[in-house]
Amino acid sequence: MNKTQIAILESRIDSIKNAIAETRANATPATQATAEMAIEMLALPELEKVEAELAEAKDKFAKMSKFLSNPIFKERK
Repeated sequence: MNKTQIAILESRIDSIKNAIAETRANATPATQATAEMAIEMLALPELEKVEAELAEAKDKFAKMSKFLSNPIFKERK
């Protein structure tokens, strides 16, 4: 994974959180229960999935960075 993919996943997380906040803000007393149910059934599972992808991407990036910083890959004089 590279920094671009990490940034994309972070952006998706922000978008999901924004959609949740907007849904809650726009819900009327009559639609509050339906909005919360939709958030629980649709948005939260997707948020958890993307957060797990982000954690995995950051872990892979850290491992690859550590691997590539090995002195064996440095140019010899």
